[in-house]
This record gives sequence, structure tokens and C-alpha cells, in this order.
Amino acid sequence: MKKSTKNILLVHSSNDLYGASKILISIVELLLKSKYSVFLILPENGPLNNHPTIMKTSLTTINMGIFRKKYLNFFGLLNRSFFIIKSTFEIKKYIKKNDIDLLYNNTSTIISSTFAAYLSKIPIIYHIHEIPLGSKYYTKFLTKIFNFFSSKIIAVSNATRDFWINKGVYKSKINVIHNGFDFNFLDKNKLHNNKLIFTNISRIIPYKGHLFLINLFNEILKINKNLTLQIVGDTLPYYNPYLYKLKSKVKDFDIEKNVLFLGFKKDTESILSNSHFFIHTPIAPDPFPTVLFEAIQSKTPIIFTANGGSKEILDQSKNGLLIDDKDLKQSTQLILNYINNLSLQNNNVEDAIKFVSKNYNKEIFSKKITSLISTF
Repeated sequence: MKKSTKNILLVHSSNDLYGASKILISIVELLLKSKYSVFLILPENGPLNNHPTIMKTSLTTINMGIFRKKYLNFFGLLNRSFFIIKSTFEIKKYIKKNDIDLLYNNTSTIISSTFAAYLSKIPIIYHIHEIPLGSKYYTKFLTKIFNFFSSKIIAVSNATRDFWINKGVYKSKINVIHNGFDFNFLDKNKLHNNKLIFTNISRIIPYKGHLFLINLFNEILKINKNLTLQIVGDTLPYYNPYLYKLKSKVKDFDIEKNVLFLGFKKDTESILSNSHFFIHTPIAPDPFPTVLFEAIQSKTPIIFTANGGSKEILDQSKNGLLIDDKDLKQSTQLILNYINNLSLQNNNVEDAIKFVSKNYNKEIFSKKITSLISTF
């Protein structure tokens, strides 16, 4: 007897409220609306557990041996191998128990669910949010996994697709589906404070470029001291020395009154509404930074480096100020000019709103995802 409802297993690599996790929530909403039964495996407990949408799924947690930088050593790989093997059989059992029809990996960093789905003879979709840095052996290994096991691959941006195709992933398997956003454009708060507020929102990890950002701000403050930089976000435990290095750099520059570390904040909407500028400065490819959508929604002018998918969101740099993370002097001058050009700022904001409304709305995203899933 044919089932009336398809059971879909979603697997995700973290339990937080950053970009990929927000996309996970959107996918769950979409699948539930489309009358699929949604099962979800996370690696640990965290803030997602209490999210209203996630609470509508059948949720379980399993240590899946996720690859992180700290495990890229002999003992780390032994540790990961143990949990990959263990979780493969746990997930295979879970798939059988819940009569799962399709695996949807919302990450490239988990392989045990892939092995379990392959052994269970169900199709596998990979939704790739990552452009890995570092080990060429790791990316080569993942390329083989994608090519052999995946039924279809979704890349979050052209930059992500091009990276993986250059690594050897079959073109025929990989489609770009840009993340969609449910825009609710806000009226910008009238900012009466004397200091111009720059805001950066991202997890504090090296490739996000916070060290460059602090060096850049130090140069800007030498010329204009009427500025504040808010750094919003936390770090991962093994990057605590990096966070300490950033704070020490701020102290050494004697700019502690101008550069504020606010930690993780849920209410980014309010923070952005009270910011004059949003600044995003990755120094390596950032696959598709959805935080830029939040900045555009708040009608905040954006300053950014063109590493990864940012240019796709900002229409090839037409809708924000592009700076070069390899040229501190030029970037400093560009920002000093930009903060005095209100007309250009307003034009950038208006053009950005038009562009993302047309190209990155949730309806387009939903249609493409449901169309792909319906083929299985």
C-alpha cells in the first residue's frame, strides 16, 4: 500500500541560530506546509530545540562525528571515525524505524547519515552551505562522497557551486538554489546619537575577517574618532584564543571605547535598526551570508569585502560599498568618503531592496526546493 505522506529526514551539523540554522528552519516550515512528515537529527541540544517550528518535527540528537578543525590530527580523526561508525548504525536503525523515504543533509560536514541512507537504499540530497578552508585532502574526500552517494546537490550560491565543481563534483548533480528571505522592510530609526555606529554580525572565527576589521577601524579612528564598531556574535570553544587575540588588539590600539564586543544577540533586528552602517569583511570565501538580507531589511547601508556570495546578494557590488581586505589604506579612504555621501548610501539601500525582493524572496526559494524534492 502506497504511503499518503512522504517521510523526510533532515540532518544538520549544529544547534545555533546562525545562517545555516535559519535556513534549516525555513526548510522545515516549507516541508511541513507541503504536508511532509519531518524528522530531524541534530548533533546536540541547544537553542533550536525550543524554536516553535523545530518543535513541530520529530527531533532527536545523535553525536555524528562532525568534522571540525580541532579534529584534524591523528587522535581527532580516531575520535571522529569512532562516532561516524557508531552513528551510521544508529541512523540506519532510525531510518528503518521511522520508514524514512528521503535524506536531506543540510550540510557537507556530516557523512554518517549519508552512509546510513545508502545502506537503507533511500535517495540523498546534500544542501551545501560550506566552502571549506585548509586541507585539500578533506575537500577531495568530500568530493568523492558527493559524487558517489548523492542523488542531488544544492549549492547556496554560484560561488559555492563553482568551488565544488572546480574540486571535481559532477556538474550534472549540482544546482544553485539561493537562500530565500521573507522580507519585511522596516522603517529606519531616526538616529540622533552623535557617534556613527558600524555593526558587524557573525560568528567570531578567523575567516570572517574580524582581525582585518579591527585593523581597519583603528586606521579610520585616527582620522575620525566619532565612530563606534559593534561586533555581535560568539565563537566556538576552540577559537577562544582567537577572540582573546582580537580583544588584546583592541586594547593595544587603545580603542576599547570605540570597539564593543556584544556577544551573541537574538534581537539583531533592533541592533541593525539602530546602526548607521553594516560592515561584513570575510577574508576568505563566505558561501552566502544571509545576514546581508537582515541588513537590507533594516535599510542599513552595507560595506563589504567580495569574498564568496556577497556580490551575488549585492548585485555584483552595485548595492553597497565594496572594499578590499588586502588594501587597508584604500579601504580606509573609501569608508571615510562613503560616510559623508548620504545620497550614495540611500541609492545603495533602495537598489538593494529592489534587487533582493525580486531575486531572493522566499517564494522563489520554496518553489525550487519543493520542485526538487518532488522528483524523488
